[in-house]
Amino acid sequence: MATTDAAEREWVHLCSRCGERMYESHCKIICPRCGSCRDCTDP
Repeated sequence: MATTDAAEREWVHLCSRCGERMYESHCKIICPRCGSCRDCTDP
């Protein structure tokens, strides 16, 4: 059985516009590539 690192098991948000991995800042989830932004309460 392969082991996974904690960072790989962590939830990753992907941008619906360009597919880039998004990052969280306070209660905003922001795409560094295209600037798309959503609120952390969005589904």
